[in-house]
Amino acid sequence: MKVVTRLDHIAVTVSDLDRSLSFYKDILGFEEVERHLLEGETISTMAGKPGVVMQVVRLQAPQGPQILLDLQQYVKPAGVVSNAKLGMANHSHFCFGVENMDAAYKELKARGVEFVSAPVTFDLGEDWDYGALRVVFLKDPDGFILELVESPERAAH
Repeated sequence: MKVVTRLDHIAVTVSDLDRSLSFYKDILGFEEVERHLLEGETISTMAGKPGVVMQVVRLQAPQGPQILLDLQQYVKPAGVVSNAKLGMANHSHFCFGVENMDAAYKELKARGVEFVSAPVTFDLGEDWDYGALRVVFLKDPDGFILELVESPERAAH
C-alpha cells in the first residue's frame, strides 16, 4: 500500500501575516486562494497545544502544478521565530521555479530581498535528464530559506 499519493500543500509559520503576504504575493507573485481563522478544540488537538487560534491564508503559484502554500500565523499562543539554519537537521526549505534567474535575482534584489549568495550553476552532467541548473537561496521576512531554480530543460519534461 502506498501511504502518500500526492503533495497537497506546504505550510510556513510566519510571525506577521500581513508582512509575509506582502512578500509572497506582491514580491514573489503568489495568488491568494482562501483564508481561514482556525480556533477551538479541533485545531488545538491537531497542533498539540491548548487554546490555539491560527490565521491561515492559502496561496498558489500562477503556474502549475497547483501545490498550495499555506501561510499560517499562530495568534494564540503567539509563535516565535525559530533559530534553525541551513544545514541543521530540523531545518527545511522549498524551491520555486523561475524562467529567467538573472532577471528574477535582479528584480528581487532591487526590492530588498535578502539572498544567501548570488545565483550559482550546478552542472549535473549527462547522468541527469536536465543538465545544468541555476539556483539561489533567499530569505522570507522571518528568515525562512527559499530556493529559486532555473532549469528550462527540466520544465520541458
